[in-house]
Amino acid sequence: MALEKNKTATRLVKNSAWLFFAEVFSKLVALGIQIIAARYLGSKGYGIFSFSFVAAAIILDFVDYGLRTYLTRELSRRPDDTQNLLVNIFVVKWCLTLITVLVLFAVYSWLPLDRETLYVMALMATAMILNGYSEIYLGVFRAFERMKLVASLMIIQRAVFFVIGFLVLVLGGGIIEFSAIFLLASILNFLLARSFLKNQRGRFSENIDWSLAKKIFNESKYLCLAILFVWLYFRVDSVLIFLFLGKEETGLYAAAFKLIESLALILASIRGALFPALSRAFFGDPKELYQIWEKAVRFLFLITIPISVIAVTLAPQLIAIIFGPDFMASALVLQILAAPFLFLVLNEFVTYLLLAVNKTKSVIKIAIVGAIFSIIANILIIPRMGITGAAVVAGLTEFLLLFLFFGSIRSTCGHTPVFSLIWKPALSATGMAYFLTEVSWPLFPLIFAGAGVYLVLLLLLRAFNEHDFQVMRDIFNRA
Repeated sequence: MALEKNKTATRLVKNSAWLFFAEVFSKLVALGIQIIAARYLGSKGYGIFSFSFVAAAIILDFVDYGLRTYLTRELSRRPDDTQNLLVNIFVVKWCLTLITVLVLFAVYSWLPLDRETLYVMALMATAMILNGYSEIYLGVFRAFERMKLVASLMIIQRAVFFVIGFLVLVLGGGIIEFSAIFLLASILNFLLARSFLKNQRGRFSENIDWSLAKKIFNESKYLCLAILFVWLYFRVDSVLIFLFLGKEETGLYAAAFKLIESLALILASIRGALFPALSRAFFGDPKELYQIWEKAVRFLFLITIPISVIAVTLAPQLIAIIFGPDFMASALVLQILAAPFLFLVLNEFVTYLLLAVNKTKSVIKIAIVGAIFSIIANILIIPRMGITGAAVVAGLTEFLLLFLFFGSIRSTCGHTPVFSLIWKPALSATGMAYFLTEVSWPLFPLIFAGAGVYLVLLLLLRAFNEHDFQVMRDIFNRA
């Protein structure tokens, strides 16, 4: 039994390592292209791109309809039904795509936006629809824990976007050309994901089962609502800033938000590796479910706390070097957003844990509360406090949701010993913060040195146990 648990832990860490590497590479590349876009397009052009990206993201949620999450969850429980599930999921997805396209034509003709913004939104929307289909293919790989394939596709897509997008901007291309490259990368990603799946699982010959398709539609609607409302509370501030304050302020807010989002999405790799395991454990060994969850929370504390401290302490330097002097107004926004970074990441993890254990309705209820609070608070505060106020609302929303999420999860995973898990990384991060404020070094050497101070303090406080070292040794030996 102990050997099996150790193998499970090693597998999870290895899968997380693959996705973590891919996410780090992908988000660094994505951040790099965002930085280049901000510098070449300016705050106004960058604001148009950011708003269009956010608007397109909701289209992805409609087309996805929770199907990717549903597929990963169901395949992790019944892997022999891959062909039947996939064929009928695509039936549902085709119908949703047709409806979405018709709605988009109606909405785009009604919105009072300039032609340039409409063109960018159309390109981004098309790309997001294709990404939605690619994510279904990747959902199969995730369910079977083929994280190496998932990682490879992520890296290829981001690399293509970075190289060609960079060349387009450097050679004088504008925001429309830049958005077209995003679409090109999405087309390539779709074709590769489709080809990889055929090579792995063969051709799909199952007939359409309309009763199963109807069942998938009915069950996925709750996942869709959960993801949609999570999107609303997480993204609605950017939309309202665009409507209330305009393109330039949207670009300034997006610069700070993009840094925080990139860091959060890197850590989402662990979530992706954990989701199939959590789904199986829920229907197998409840004790294993709790152990996996506690290990995940502990790891998150170790990673997120120092990231938050670095971002808060060095925000002005980070903005100046990364985005340039035109974006210095983003520094205070970055500090405000970075302070509750732990809340943001934990909320992401708890959301997917609840989805994994069939508590979708709980996620919907909590996300609705968060969305309503965020919308009302932003409408009241953004016209008075601008982008700084939006950042404050974002932090308050994450704190509210964390309180509600942990209340909901207690019945599934029991009491999480937060204090015993958090005090060592918090104390170590405090020592790191003192070092960062007292030493006058160039930014990036300072960050690496600060990370070294944090690691040394963790070792002195014995924050790592023998099992941690054993898992790391296993990963190293298998690599």
